[in-house]
Amino acid sequence: MTEYCIATNVLEAIVRGALEADERLRFHTPLALMRSRPIEVTVEGESCHANLHLDGRFGEYLPALANVAREKAAEALGGMTGLAVTSVDVVFAGVFPRNTRS
Repeated sequence: MTEYCIATNVLEAIVRGALEADERLRFHTPLALMRSRPIEVTVEGESCHANLHLDGRFGEYLPALANVAREKAAEALGGMTGLAVTSVDVVFAGVFPRNTRS
């Protein structure tokens, strides 16, 4: 079996790509002095775990939106890396307004 190493920023990019098209979600941008990141993926052996810090669109049902984010992130990580995704934790750090364009 061939062993390989995937850079953390690549794993984060996979998750970002899986979620960025969903207009109901945005990645939370922390204050400049905070050291947290909106996407954190940790790998242990043949499995991985993701923590997502997101903002949800105002008026959306956040538990259902969290399930969508979990499913998309897990499917993308597992499909592109072959790793078993043990969990995806979603934290909603804020909300943003609906687009009011006519």
